[in-house]
Amino acid sequence: MRKTFAWIGAVLFAAACGGGAEGGAEWSGTVEDSAGVQIVRNSLQPIWGEGEAWGFEEVLSIGEAAGDPDYQFGQIAGLDVTSDGRILVLDNQAQHVKVFSADGVFERTVGQAGSGPGEFGPGAAMLMVGAADTVIVPDAGNQRVNVILLGEGESTSFPLSFEEGIPMRWQISNSGILAVQRRALNLPNQDVVNTDLIARQAYDGTIVDTLLTPPRGETFSFGGGLPEFHFFAPEPMWTLLTDGTFVHAMNSDYRINVTGPDGSVTRVITMPGEPIPVSERDKEIITEMIMGLMAEQGVPPQALDGIRQGISYEEVFPAFTQMRNGPGQSLWVQRIGIPSDMTEDEQENWNPLLDQGSDDWDVFDADGRFMGFVTMPERFTPFSLKGDRFYGVWRDEFEVQYVKVYRITGL
Repeated sequence: MRKTFAWIGAVLFAAACGGGAEGGAEWSGTVEDSAGVQIVRNSLQPIWGEGEAWGFEEVLSIGEAAGDPDYQFGQIAGLDVTSDGRILVLDNQAQHVKVFSADGVFERTVGQAGSGPGEFGPGAAMLMVGAADTVIVPDAGNQRVNVILLGEGESTSFPLSFEEGIPMRWQISNSGILAVQRRALNLPNQDVVNTDLIARQAYDGTIVDTLLTPPRGETFSFGGGLPEFHFFAPEPMWTLLTDGTFVHAMNSDYRINVTGPDGSVTRVITMPGEPIPVSERDKEIITEMIMGLMAEQGVPPQALDGIRQGISYEEVFPAFTQMRNGPGQSLWVQRIGIPSDMTEDEQENWNPLLDQGSDDWDVFDADGRFMGFVTMPERFTPFSLKGDRFYGVWRDEFEVQYVKVYRITGL
């Protein structure tokens, strides 16, 4: 099992239960009503019994280690699927988007490196397909969000202003809702903003409505000019379910809020668990990996010393890594991976864009009941879910990247 984590905003959670191996058909949690809010208190006993947990079956692989360059990838930063099944892959290293048919046949390349119309900078690190197959590619380096209409061959954009906050996360739901989380820079001599903003946007950048203003995450700041990192600080986590339902939580506690159409909380999902201390060895591993990564990116030694001094840690790991939508209205919550459990090979090949948490995900049904956990295929990072299929990136033992599609079995 892979034991890795993300370098900013990552959270690590040690699994307290053994999955669905010895579960039963009866749910052992409780449900109570509190002022019109349904409180779902799960136990560690899953609903899934022996052999009932969902699994994964590979149905498509795209990529070559050598040969045709149309099927080679440098660093996949974004991946999504159009309504007719075409697979779009944003390569952050090549700074373009490759378009493949539903069967994995290369069709064409969209865009190129640069700062002009239809071009991508090195800060393009996300690709999403929205309503009417509108392709959204945020590009932090060029400070804009690219909007591409594949069928019409047109490309427009709207500004991405850091003065309005740093985009921390983007998501488009299967129903086409675009949401973004922004965090104020809080630079010296500026008013301090203690909340983040999670909002729904139109495809022209207009804020449609505010979904949440959670407490500001403090994983990083710019207090003295150089970035300061406080790893495992509480962070707001959220996702949009298949129908666009907004789910959110602070990752310091396994207490997840599900909201209704009017934005009010209708359900709270809880799971028991004990805080896991961050050991000195965990701190050493993370610090050295960050320093190694920045050195590879050309950060000068004197700056590295300042960054090292700006790294600190929470005393305990947060409760989980991230949340995402699953088939139907299921919610998937990723468990943490302890750094000191990583092998030397995993540490050496750590990829901050792809390595986030454990391969194990807790699964909750539409009513918030704990079904059990699923284990993602090793070395696979999911990017997009369409129906019963996950589209994502898989890496071989040489860290060569491939696009893979897995069908979820046992539904």
